[in-house]
Amino acid sequence: MKKYRNKLFSTAKIFMLLGLFLLTFSCDEDKYMDEVPLDFQSPENSFVTNDDFVAAIYQLHVTVRNELWGQGGRDDMPRLAWYGTDLCCTYFDTSGSQDYKARWGADGVQTNLWKTFYKLIYDANVIIGRSVSSESKLTPDEQVVIEAEARFFRGYAYTMLAHLWGGVPIVLEETSGPKKDYVRASRDETYLQAASDLKFAAENLPDIDEVEESRINKLAASHVLSEVYISLKKWNEAIAEASKVIDHPNTALMTQRFGSRVNDTAHPEYPWGRGNDKDPYWDLFQPGNQDRSAGNKESIWNLQYAYQVSGGGDNNYLLERFVGPFITRATLKQSDGKTVAVCVSPSTYYMGRSQGFMKPSSYFLKSLWNKSGWDTDLRNSSYNIVRDIKVNNPGSEFHGKWIIADDLPVILSSNNDTARYYYPMVMKVTTPEKHPAEFWDPNQTIPGTVLGTVQQTWRKHYMIRLAETYLLRAEAYLGSGDKIKAAADINEVRRRSNAPDVSSDDVDIDYIMDEQLRELSFETLRIFTLGRLNKIVERNREVNPLVGIKIGDHQTVWAIPNSEIQKNTGAELEQNPGY
Repeated sequence: MKKYRNKLFSTAKIFMLLGLFLLTFSCDEDKYMDEVPLDFQSPENSFVTNDDFVAAIYQLHVTVRNELWGQGGRDDMPRLAWYGTDLCCTYFDTSGSQDYKARWGADGVQTNLWKTFYKLIYDANVIIGRSVSSESKLTPDEQVVIEAEARFFRGYAYTMLAHLWGGVPIVLEETSGPKKDYVRASRDETYLQAASDLKFAAENLPDIDEVEESRINKLAASHVLSEVYISLKKWNEAIAEASKVIDHPNTALMTQRFGSRVNDTAHPEYPWGRGNDKDPYWDLFQPGNQDRSAGNKESIWNLQYAYQVSGGGDNNYLLERFVGPFITRATLKQSDGKTVAVCVSPSTYYMGRSQGFMKPSSYFLKSLWNKSGWDTDLRNSSYNIVRDIKVNNPGSEFHGKWIIADDLPVILSSNNDTARYYYPMVMKVTTPEKHPAEFWDPNQTIPGTVLGTVQQTWRKHYMIRLAETYLLRAEAYLGSGDKIKAAADINEVRRRSNAPDVSSDDVDIDYIMDEQLRELSFETLRIFTLGRLNKIVERNREVNPLVGIKIGDHQTVWAIPNSEIQKNTGAELEQNPGY
């Protein structure tokens, strides 16, 4: 296939197109598996030119970005994928009020996520079918690329469905009328369909340096395909696909400082605000550093965000708000008996207006790093996980002092105090000193003060990063019985962060899951990893017991939504056992 590079769309034009597409085209999310097609103006006149199909492809990107990472509610993504995992133990969990038996039940909160994946599948099916219709004016080269990218998203959707629900109905064509007789394929059959789509994508998509950064490349397809092969226990095939990504001449782990902040001088009061001169891991998450055009050879697939650009995802990437502590609610007791705030206003150095919705688990904050070289692993450094906070309250006797270093009497008497207001800050989800200018408070009496309207993460998001591919290949090597090569791949990732090597004797699936947490926290949707490994129940009970106690034995997979079962009147859509 000849080289393909879509030069038509600059970044600004891409986002404008996304915005227009979202306004023009919509569909009924309650009926993705039924008769309602994409509400394009008309299939016959909306899928003609290459530009028409590219616009539809961008809608698939928008769905992943907005539906998996762009929601703000407790029951929405990405929070839905972090609850009930070893990554988080929130104030809902510590209070005992979050019962996963009900939340993940047949009438639980997962229905919208199910619909999101079938939306992707339906939209991809429309694009695939229309690309070979008589109305299409695509050239053969254009058609195969359009089909490959659409099949990537369809394969990705079936992969995620199989990870969490097991076997699901497989739909491979555009539906144009009522259909009420869906039946479930097996989990392996679902993975095999995903593998078929992803293999086609990997063989026909452009190479990573021959495609716009806003589009899918063949290495992204190989990465997801490797994950599918692991799920099928096809270890050699999984190794081969991951190796295509790792061994590519234009991919590499970033082992040296790089990007937009490499020349920043150290901050005298908030050292984490400008990074460590030996820490490329910190650089990975700074604004402007995610794309390959920034020199980042570790980047495989990014979600595109651009502030104040039409279609750029304004106000819907809220990691900073979710993950950081609600530090303006944390309090201290003074010598006169009065209670005073630790910080009187949001700060660019304290994760903006974070609200403490997704506190990292105790396992993540403590045991995970004790196993990894607490003082040497840069991912646990004071630049990447801030464990001590400076009091920013001129009206307090403690102003300018540090809570831990100066042993200040922070109040930790309620569930909210300990699980929402005051806990360590994971800095990869925030952008210190780089909040947009209009969100800085004109009153800088306390340097770094930002307005209460600032709450999102101001950078692009990695969907796939090469470090994850190394850890996937380590899983495949472990499955094949080669613990030496598994350890070698893990150590490639660990050495970048100055973490001590792991011995091959110590490598098992639990160690790899630990390393995924260390490297990929709040970067991947953790519930899918636990689901594909059948570890949702076991892992939580082992390392996150306040969560594990609320999960039923049967919840290694989620319930098929009752609403889907009830409307499928022409055949039995079987429920998973225990629901």
